[in-house]
Amino acid sequence: MSEVPKIKVLDAINPSNSGTGAELLIAPNLGDSVSRHAPLNPDRWESFLDSETGSLEELEAAKQLAISYLLMTSAKVVESSEKGHPVWADRFTQAATELYGAPEKQEATSLLRSEYAFLSQLEKNDNVSKDPLQFLLNTYREILQSAGASIEEETSTEIQKQAIREYGEALIERYKPLFELIDTSEKTEYAPTDIAELFNNALEWLKANDGEEWESWAIVSNDSTMLSVDAIGRKIKIASRRESASPKDVRALLAHELLVHALRGKNGYKAGDDRLATGLPGYLDAEEGLGILVEEAVNGELPEKAVDRYLDIALALGTINGKQLTRQELFKISYARHLVREQSKGALSQDEITTLEKKVWGHIDRIYRGGKGSSKDTRQSIFSKDIAYYVGYKQMAGYITEQLALGKSAGELLDFLSQGKFDPTNADHLSIVNAGR
Repeated sequence: MSEVPKIKVLDAINPSNSGTGAELLIAPNLGDSVSRHAPLNPDRWESFLDSETGSLEELEAAKQLAISYLLMTSAKVVESSEKGHPVWADRFTQAATELYGAPEKQEATSLLRSEYAFLSQLEKNDNVSKDPLQFLLNTYREILQSAGASIEEETSTEIQKQAIREYGEALIERYKPLFELIDTSEKTEYAPTDIAELFNNALEWLKANDGEEWESWAIVSNDSTMLSVDAIGRKIKIASRRESASPKDVRALLAHELLVHALRGKNGYKAGDDRLATGLPGYLDAEEGLGILVEEAVNGELPEKAVDRYLDIALALGTINGKQLTRQELFKISYARHLVREQSKGALSQDEITTLEKKVWGHIDRIYRGGKGSSKDTRQSIFSKDIAYYVGYKQMAGYITEQLALGKSAGELLDFLSQGKFDPTNADHLSIVNAGR
């Protein structure tokens, strides 16, 4: 039997009007994707049944079947009547959380407490608008109290933060010339063309100093708003429509995209194993988590997007207090949070506020992909994939902390984790990695 094409779920459910604030989300590729992939499900079943029980191949085959079901359910949500919508919305959400997981109540509650404590400190900040700040404080307090949770913030562990700093020092030392491209530049803002130039210069350095395997990689322009890495095509795609970035943001992009996603892919090919190059089944949380971790490691703080995605998916699902939120309700909360956060750093112009609104809508629309996203719906279709960033971050931070405590050096860990796209806490993955050493 010939290999069954893998389903690219995001290509099917990504809304074409994301970031606009439209009442309904529109996914123009969904119907065509379902029509193309559904007839191949018998072959997917055969692939699943032919796989060795408990193997990574069986896991991947099961995942493809689950994704096919997710897409068919998404189509049912979009096509459903008002009466049938709640059933199909719940089925989509269940399918998504079974595939990608769901936020944990204790972790989400802890993050909300931390947000509440941060916001409470802004009450004396004259730059912050009082109405959205009070709205957030009241909303967060109500969610925590309705769940029977305390609003007192919990303390974080300094040991883990120190481990992340050590890993970052090893990464920066190893690839110091790349970071110097940013540090020695006089640019205060990087437009998409500036980012492309930076990544091209970085790739040229890698080709000369980090292995001939980089010769097959290329920087290409991509008509989108998101920078991404295509390990199969060996391309780093620079979004032509992404917003300009600060030097700090560019450091994070360089570390995350080039020195995690692309580097692990390159080394997977170097090891002669396409699975390590493109990702072993179940690798995603560790991969994205490591990307978020190195962003913190090179900039000294955890990226807000990782926490925002995890927390807002929890709020959408009602993880803390059992109450789902509509897309419009969650936008109001998330926009107020982003607004007061940015105002705490300095006054915003009207253009910056308009850009912020689009950015928040884009963030919210990622959570409600796969459904209509209408304020009239009593139940919502919620796509939980983006919790991978924070879940993986916690997983990889714990792993690195543990390994450093056992006597490994940060440099040794950098070498080990850069070998390919795998999860170091997965025994099956480790057996594949160790077999190739």
